Amino acid sequence: MSLQNQRESRSRVLPLVVLIGWVLSASAADLVPVESLGLRIAAGFRITLYADSDLAPDIYAMTLDSRGRVVVTSQGYIKTLLDLDGDGKADKAVLFAKTRTGGMGLCFDGNDLYFSGDDGFSVYHDRAGDGRADGPPQRILPAHTAEHGGHAMRRGPDGYWYLIGGNDAGFSPAHVTATNSPIHRPEAGALLRISPDLKRTEIIAHGLRNPYDFDFTWTGDILTYDSDCERDFFLPWYTPTRLFHLGYGLHHGWRLEGWERSWARPNDYPDVVDILWPVGRGSPTGIICYRHHQFPAHYRDGLFALDWTFGKVYFFPLESLRASYQTRPEIFLEPIGTQGFAPTDIAVAPDGSVFLSIGGRKTRGAVYHIEYVGDTNRLSLAERRLPARRQRPSPAAAETGAPPDA
Repeated sequence: MSLQNQRESRSRVLPLVVLIGWVLSASAADLVPVESLGLRIAAGFRITLYADSDLAPDIYAMTLDSRGRVVVTSQGYIKTLLDLDGDGKADKAVLFAKTRTGGMGLCFDGNDLYFSGDDGFSVYHDRAGDGRADGPPQRILPAHTAEHGGHAMRRGPDGYWYLIGGNDAGFSPAHVTATNSPIHRPEAGALLRISPDLKRTEIIAHGLRNPYDFDFTWTGDILTYDSDCERDFFLPWYTPTRLFHLGYGLHHGWRLEGWERSWARPNDYPDVVDILWPVGRGSPTGIICYRHHQFPAHYRDGLFALDWTFGKVYFFPLESLRASYQTRPEIFLEPIGTQGFAPTDIAVAPDGSVFLSIGGRKTRGAVYHIEYVGDTNRLSLAERRLPARRQRPSPAAAETGAPPDA
């Protein structure tokens, strides 16, 4: 079959694949109800309430600081949640900084907090290490704060900073200050790469609608979960929420600004990055590649992805396929009852357990703690040594003098 025929066949069967994907994902996991929380979760896991809305209402984003403490943000605040008595539940919230809009991305580097909000990508300094910002943040670059604006950032294995934003973030040729940038005129949402000294910026992927988050696999590949235009559901040109293995310097299909209009290049176009998995209806928020060993082997090096609309936490096991991956989603966690569960962000704790936040659009805010309590996970000697090997600096970091992944 020719390449053209292969792409035409793929475009014709995509709607069927979407429907099959919903069926498969809905029955993929053995979920156990937790009636007190109005949730059900994969067997062998325990989920508990770490903080409620009294401490942190309407959470937009979450991270862990350099001491492993939960830090959250929403309109007006960035707070550190403290468990003072060690009972596994936060009992105090300490204000790290005030913010006008709240943030949709947080990441600590030592005591400094990198922040996506207040219409920019900034860094709050905490030179005293007292858990409070020294003052207003240092602005790095502009990025419009909105539901389709600037979102998550991470420090990559090459020591560079990466910032992702949706199709209303305002990314433009003015953001490109590195002469070797593979993209100079971005369309719609994009992923930016910023030098360790914060002086040079390039755009390395574009054509995204509204990816809220992204993460690196242990090999350094970048994955993201992009949104759909729900108004087009059941129309021939509907583009589902979708998982991408981002292509360096490549277009991912979406072309327009705004949340009301839809115009995406079909997935069979030769210059559009293939969808790793078409998930279907939803509203993608936080994602995380699980690079720890507290969870069973099935989950290691796989991807957790959150859906705000339906309150689901998907897990995508990743299997190498040529230069990319193949996967099929499983439902790891979902709501039951009427308590309300709109997940916004997810983070792996130093011990390998997971924290998960909910909130957004004035909904109930809370933080949950998830840990595996099933059969004991016994690691082989090779598995125990593997994390240390993964922490070695990449060749790119050695060339630039940049530190390994923070």
